[in-house]
Amino acid sequence: MRRLGPALSLTVLSLLVGQACSSDERSKKKLTPIGASSSSSATSTGSGGGGGGGAGGSLSVGTGFVTTCDPACEAGKFCSANGQCIDEGTCAVPEDCGENLTCDSATKTCVPGGECGKFEVKAQTIQPNLLIVLDRSCSMQSPVNGQSRWKIAVGALINLMTIHKGKFRFGFTGFPDLDMDGCTQTTLPFPPAADQENAIGGLLFNSLNFADPVFPKGPICTTNIDTAIKQAKDEPKIYDLDRPNYVMLVTDGAQSKTCNAAGGDAGTEQMIKDMYTAGIKTFVIGFAGGQGLDIDALNSFANAGGTPVNNPSLQYYDAADGAALDQALASIAVLTLSCSYELDKVPEDPSKLSVFLNNDPAKIPQDATHADGWDYDKTTNTVTFYGATCEKVKNGLVMDVDVVYGCDVPTPD
Repeated sequence: MRRLGPALSLTVLSLLVGQACSSDERSKKKLTPIGASSSSSATSTGSGGGGGGGAGGSLSVGTGFVTTCDPACEAGKFCSANGQCIDEGTCAVPEDCGENLTCDSATKTCVPGGECGKFEVKAQTIQPNLLIVLDRSCSMQSPVNGQSRWKIAVGALINLMTIHKGKFRFGFTGFPDLDMDGCTQTTLPFPPAADQENAIGGLLFNSLNFADPVFPKGPICTTNIDTAIKQAKDEPKIYDLDRPNYVMLVTDGAQSKTCNAAGGDAGTEQMIKDMYTAGIKTFVIGFAGGQGLDIDALNSFANAGGTPVNNPSLQYYDAADGAALDQALASIAVLTLSCSYELDKVPEDPSKLSVFLNNDPAKIPQDATHADGWDYDKTTNTVTFYGATCEKVKNGLVMDVDVVYGCDVPTPD
């Protein structure tokens, strides 16, 4: 079992080299103890042995192996498969335990595992790419409830990356950038990649200082949304076929009328459409409650990106203040978090996979219709959750996930 921290992970216990615990193999190993009744054999498996009297001493019937102890074990003890008398409810060797169980050497008790836990295959959540495109025009200095828009936006984005550290491959760019031509963008500073939360967060935190070059001040104060989106569209890493890809535009203003290097609003809409056609969705957040925003343009961007909200008037995410911005980012995170996990080995027989959540012994059902539960894709060697089960994973209600091969029990702590 793996406890799932910020970087959600899971374990797959498998017998990929032909040692699966099939019922046929187990039946070959089962023996009826000499001198034991059929009823004692039937009740002997499970939690570490029971005793049964017979010729030559007591018998271990923990798993039905023939083992005699001489002298016979006293009351409260039973004969272990290793030939020694041990306390009832304990174990000395794995053979003292029932099917799908093994003996924990530390606690001397039977725990889930046994043959089915002999091989371990790790799986990692598939991290989506999320490229943040942030407005750093001079209007971001304007106050909202006593704080500058820039400080609120920086705090919200750092909070997003802290909460979801390891769950995304974050990327970042700001517009206008630090080039003196305020209508164009140069090199994208952070293409999407793993483990960039600290670097991006550090850049944003430092930018809260007025003297920092990233702080939104003059002499360049344009709002060049079109060339910022072009910078995102031209980034090769956002076209990663192995994971979902997203762009998130956060702006408090409208396209500068003096800037149209990438076609102005019409160019922005077309480029967002092109990315959507390539499988890249764009989320649009209008910050500061519509003051200075071009509502029609942002609505068109949200629709072109395939992410309109259910509001006939404002189809982008409307963030009037810090709390609303936090909520918008949280909503987008839930929509974009992955429910897929890639296995590092291919199961020999996928029909033997079982899935458990939070160590609950009740299996999560496999659902080939993808309405709920989980399913396995042999093409990508991934397990993916769907429906209400996926929502539990995305909303942080699942702290432990086990995908087990060959056994119908979750893996032990």
